[in-house]
Amino acid sequence: MVFFHWLGAWRRSFYVPYKGVRKWSWKPTGSWVFSWIICPWLLASLLTRNLAGVLGQQEFTTLWWTYFFGAMWGFGG
Repeated sequence: MVFFHWLGAWRRSFYVPYKGVRKWSWKPTGSWVFSWIICPWLLASLLTRNLAGVLGQQEFTTLWWTYFFGAMWGFGG
């Protein structure tokens, strides 16, 4: 996982400069879409036998707080 953090920092994809996003080409935008949306779901599905079942067994409050703090982390970035 340290490698993915390094890769994201190297590609400048973990902190999005929201004011400058409109000026970006598709390549940097595609890299943050991959690192924020595709890669987590892909790795979770590869490392978990039944991702939908695992997520389905979690309590709603656990998932809500997880998504809430993830959104706050993204907003703060």
